Amino acid sequence: MPVVTIDTIKGTISKEAKLEMIKRVSEVVAEIEARPNPKENMLPFVYCIVREIDWGDFANNGVPITPELLGAVKNGIVHIAMKQP
Repeated sequence: MPVVTIDTIKGTISKEAKLEMIKRVSEVVAEIEARPNPKENMLPFVYCIVREIDWGDFANNGVPITPELLGAVKNGIVHIAMKQP
């Protein structure tokens, strides 16, 4: 039984987006795990956990993610991993 954990920054995605993420990720995992059988056989046994991490406790390459940085990523301004200061 696969368990998928998704970590996201607190308050950055809506409840609807979380539910969509859980549904879609679960379907993909079930499809892969069940092969060559139908994904429906495995879907009831895929567990998906969404954890919301506080700002400042979520970092990339040692650099904490800020609201400004996340906004830049979502707008396509930042494309690569940041370098440590």
